[in-house]
Amino acid sequence: MANDTFTWCVQVNASEELKVSTLQAQFGDGYKQVGSNGINTAAETWTLSCNGDIVAMKVVRDFLQNHVISSFWWTNPWGDRKLYRVKSDSINPTFVNGKFAAIAFVFEQAFAP
Repeated sequence: MANDTFTWCVQVNASEELKVSTLQAQFGDGYKQVGSNGINTAAETWTLSCNGDIVAMKVVRDFLQNHVISSFWWTNPWGDRKLYRVKSDSINPTFVNGKFAAIAFVFEQAFAP
């Protein structure tokens, strides 16, 4: 099954959190041993938002809801095309007026479809 692609524009205030998983051992003499923890040690999380007319934002909202458990392709602000999933409790629409809406959401990097 082919993965979908998130193609909508996001606001310029996108922010990334990069977590690197390591194994560490601290010794009494000040020496610290650090090693990688698995094969996918660095995982990105992106806090994002989109806005526009309600009809267009409903399509974005539907995409986000459908991709909580299935991954999709997205090109992040660094220009890297990677797999992501929508964080399950992160979809937050706001209705600015009767015809305009904004949606905040979080993408978590996925390592498999």
